[in-house]
Amino acid sequence: MLTADINGNRSRPLPGTVGMCPFCHSEMIPRCGEVRVHHWAHKSKTDCDPWWEPETDWHRNWKNEFPLRWQERIFTDEAAGEKHIADVYTLAGLTVEVQHSHLEPTERRAREAFYKNMLWIVDGSRLEGNRKRITEWRSGLTEIIQGQKRTGLFLSDVAEELFPKYWLESPVPVCFDYMGPKADLSAAPQPLFLLYPGIVHSRRLVEPLSRDGLLRSILSEKLNMNSVRSIMHDVARLRLGKNRR
Repeated sequence: MLTADINGNRSRPLPGTVGMCPFCHSEMIPRCGEVRVHHWAHKSKTDCDPWWEPETDWHRNWKNEFPLRWQERIFTDEAAGEKHIADVYTLAGLTVEVQHSHLEPTERRAREAFYKNMLWIVDGSRLEGNRKRITEWRSGLTEIIQGQKRTGLFLSDVAEELFPKYWLESPVPVCFDYMGPKADLSAAPQPLFLLYPGIVHSRRLVEPLSRDGLLRSILSEKLNMNSVRSIMHDVARLRLGKNRR
């Protein structure tokens, strides 16, 4: 985790300090080495969020792109009697979950049903086959042209070849980061790929974005399920004529 409670305040890890997990209230110790992103670790193994999993630096770097007050927000599932920690929760009510490791479909669906208005940021570099194919992504996507204006939105009828199959059925937008944990995140040359949920014009809607572009959309609170549905509705109404690859 990136924050712990010290004297009632959310605090970053600092050498020599001791914190308390805001979730399970157990003792946490700072990890402030020279290689990995500074973070807090539970002093002893404990039951915390049932959805919790070990975090990579890639995961922590993504969370650190957002204001501290948005990070690691705690929510209670009254029906299940459980608490969960959202990676990021914006003032507009969008939950952002950052996912590096494989996620079982049942757990993915449970998180989506719980948070509802959410976005996944997924490490697409884990599967070398998908990463290799995405380097020539334009061959699998057709850009939507509105009059003479390029929209930056693309349709794909080969989405199952470009993206991990178990994410294609997600009912919320999924953003794939194909640069992976070893990338220089401040200078990643390849775009991210935002996969919209559902089908439009019998294909999948995809938006290539820069890292900064995605962050601007989230930080400005323009990206949420309502805006996603609005874009898909507008695209569905278009009469698709001439387009470009």
